[in-house]
Amino acid sequence: MKRFIQMRVTLKDIAAEVGVTVGTVSHVLNGHDDISEATKKKVLEAAEKLGYVSDGVAVSLRSGKTGTVAVIVPDISNFLISRQIKAIESAVSKSGYTAVIFNTNEDPATERQAIRTAYGKRVDGILICPVQSFRGNNIAFLQKTGIPFVLFSRFFRDIDTDYVCSDDVKGGYIAAQYLIDRGCRSSLFVGAAGELECSEDRYAGVCRAFRYAGLHAPVLITADPKGGEGEAVADMYWRNRSGFDSMIIFSDIMAFDIEAAMLAKGYKSGNIPIISFDISHAFMRLPFPHVSVGMVAESLPEEAFVILLRRMNGDSGNRIHRLIDVEVREFH
Repeated sequence: MKRFIQMRVTLKDIAAEVGVTVGTVSHVLNGHDDISEATKKKVLEAAEKLGYVSDGVAVSLRSGKTGTVAVIVPDISNFLISRQIKAIESAVSKSGYTAVIFNTNEDPATERQAIRTAYGKRVDGILICPVQSFRGNNIAFLQKTGIPFVLFSRFFRDIDTDYVCSDDVKGGYIAAQYLIDRGCRSSLFVGAAGELECSEDRYAGVCRAFRYAGLHAPVLITADPKGGEGEAVADMYWRNRSGFDSMIIFSDIMAFDIEAAMLAKGYKSGNIPIISFDISHAFMRLPFPHVSVGMVAESLPEEAFVILLRRMNGDSGNRIHRLIDVEVREFH
């Protein structure tokens, strides 16, 4: 059986279809205003009919830009990150760019390969929520590439980069103050394993609130931020419940995992004041009440891209460090 390979449609094909020069077709497709409306209409209709797709490689060679932005994230299945990707894609598209998504699964080697691939594809810029267990080595590598980039949701205190994050120290403080105001005196803080600075900052804020209230800092334990260790945490809490009167948990995902484990084991978790982070209830209907800390405005993804756009357009000014304000929200 013979195979027929469909050849790529060229400007010459469109010119032959309409009966004009290749230069005329090029001017129409590149938006020049020196061609009559009637001819424009014929050329565009022919391009649509023949299935013409612009040669991105050729365009990028002429302009020096590819019109693409890499978005590198640690866990695409995380609800909060998925929402951020959606917002980034919208902002990127409105500015005439295309987003290319890379998922690192919290693995430093995968993240390094994502950076290499993005560099090889000559992306114009990178938005990255970095893996933090590697203590910033990949970000140092990224700096050497010369590609404009902005960190979002996570940053490194010892590496000077542009970043947009939530105010996690304040988030920890107001979460603790919420419990203290309701009579809690000995919380358990369940942080994220893997040296996440946002988890460390939340715990720092929690400790500050307890210290200001004249109380001992909460006990700190860590668990996988992707969930899955709820049963172990629930057992640990229940065995030591006489020493704790509440829990502050790194994220809603982890909190739901722990509460589900408590329910499955028959523990009365409804009597335990629990507060976590990310205000998941604000974005989906869940059949149970919860208290969570989250950003006052959902502007983090857009603000990160605005900064990246400035860098891609040649702005080499001082590094921008932006913290989005946070608040406690009750969902009933």
